[in-house]
Amino acid sequence: MRRAAITIAAFATAGDAARADGFFYQQSYGVSSARGDDAGVIGESLALRIALGWRWGAFQLGPTFSGHLAWYRDDALFDFVGGVPEEGDSDLEVAGIDARYNGRLFRTISIYVRGGPRWANGTEGVLDGASGFGVGAGTGVAITGKVRALGFVFVPLFFSNKGPMVTATLFVDNNVDWYRLRGGTSSMDVSLPIVSTSIGFGAGSFF
Repeated sequence: MRRAAITIAAFATAGDAARADGFFYQQSYGVSSARGDDAGVIGESLALRIALGWRWGAFQLGPTFSGHLAWYRDDALFDFVGGVPEEGDSDLEVAGIDARYNGRLFRTISIYVRGGPRWANGTEGVLDGASGFGVGAGTGVAITGKVRALGFVFVPLFFSNKGPMVTATLFVDNNVDWYRLRGGTSSMDVSLPIVSTSIGFGAGSFF
């Protein structure tokens, strides 16, 4: 939490909000849970997401990769690392494409909406081998600015006057994905909305 607060302060004091188009990379971590009649096949999960691509003005487009890893696991280190989902639960991996529109509120602060098609695969547990198409949409708030690249190695260096500058962002994201999954070892056929809340960061030419 302290590290996040320091990073937010670094972005907030970065006066140059950088307007150039170009390549970006983002990653986020959060919590997800399924909804609907078939929610029992995926419980509370750790949500991981990576996005990259290119930005043109207020718009950006690129691939996105995410995973929903069951929170409670059997044979896991500290009941969390490694292992397999507990009985009745599942892991899910997702690939897709996101289009995103960014609207600036004030200098370094913006809001955004994003969405696009998805393809999901069950990798462990009840949904092992099940797959299908889906669609996802999200919205969030981001703070963006020029910071020292070395700060990603050691946080206090965000405030130094040494090293190259990079455009960076810190954001909070809320999204809903919907999947229709079929097949697999259990011959599953499920309609599965998944809701996630995440916090993330990124770096690149702009966001």
